[in-house]
Amino acid sequence: YPDNVSLGNILYFWCAPTLTYQIVFPKYPRIRWWKVFTILSRMAAVVMVSSFLVAQVVNPTLAGLLRDLEAGKEQQILIFVKYWLKLSITSTYLWLLIFYGYFHLYLNLFAELLRFGDRVFYRDWWNSATASAFWRLWNMPVHYWLGRHVYFSCIRL
Repeated sequence: YPDNVSLGNILYFWCAPTLTYQIVFPKYPRIRWWKVFTILSRMAAVVMVSSFLVAQVVNPTLAGLLRDLEAGKEQQILIFVKYWLKLSITSTYLWLLIFYGYFHLYLNLFAELLRFGDRVFYRDWWNSATASAFWRLWNMPVHYWLGRHVYFSCIRL
């Protein structure tokens, strides 16, 4: 250090799906183009399903919410509860689609194009028994960064 840090290393780090810098990252020997194609096709499916849910469920429901609020037939709290319940399942599906699209597809696409070897972007957070386990498992790049740059720095103090 600092002779082993080059502009190429920094550019690779900026594009790699990680938050923790290393001089040498684990790499695959080649890009698997069939994997890139399958990830792109899955991304297109996620965008189509998300767009469908927004256009067919969310937008009409929110338009109905505004219409009911302007009409003022019921108490506002009852109107909000009714529409909150109508949107709860759809918003859960949208949240899961966004999680899958970002953490599984987008980060794996960049990892494949850069031949990045560490592909652990999340672990089985859906099986978490505690909130502590959930926060450790759902976003591994941030967890590694916090451990390396915050937790160990605090311990050294």
